[in-house]
Formats: sequence, structure tokens, C-alpha cells
Amino acid sequence: MDAATYLPVILYGAAIIVVVLAGWGVIEVIKTARSARTLADELYSTLPGVIERADATITAFNRELARMDGVVTQLEEVSDRVTNTTRAAQEIVEAPAAAVSGLANGARRFFEVLFSKGS
Repeated sequence: MDAATYLPVILYGAAIIVVVLAGWGVIEVIKTARSARTLADELYSTLPGVIERADATITAFNRELARMDGVVTQLEEVSDRVTNTTRAAQEIVEAPAAAVSGLANGARRFFEVLFSKGS
């Protein structure tokens, strides 16, 4: 037997292997497509709920930020009031002290002048 008699058998065998591999490949592609479709359906059914929860979370976070902004604003107002009260108290305390200091300086000068002429 020569090679010409075996060649058709080898070619038919190779063709059968190629057809079987192509069929297996098509079956795997179909399985993958079905799996992808199932995953997409699950995502489409789950995604709106996730988006709603995310929206609710963001809304609650924004409310907290607004509340914190109010608290910070109140703290700034209280700080301004404390600063103004401190200034007013300082002026109230400093005014008599300045007057006493001025009076003491005036008295010191008076006595300096009075005793310097008398010596």
C-alpha cells in the first residue's frame, strides 16, 4: 500500500477532528453567551436597588453635612460673641486701670514738682 491509499483516510480523520472541535467550540460559545445573559439579567434586576440605596446614602450624607455646617456656623457665631465679650470686658477693666495709672502719674509728677522746688 502506498501513501495515496492512506491519504484520504488521514484527511477524513483530520476533517472529523476539525468538525468535532468546531462543534465543541460552538457549544462553549453558546454556554458562555447564556451565562453572560444570566449575569446581565441579574445585574439589571439588582442594579436599580443598589442605585436607590446609594442615592439614599448620598442624601443622608448630604443632610449630615448640612447639619454639620449649621453646627460649625453656630460655633463661629459663639466664638465671635465670646471675642466681642472679651474685648468689652477688657475695655471695662482697662479704663479704670488707665484712669488710676494716669492719676498716679499725675500725683507722682505733682509731688516731684512740689518737693523739688521745696528742696
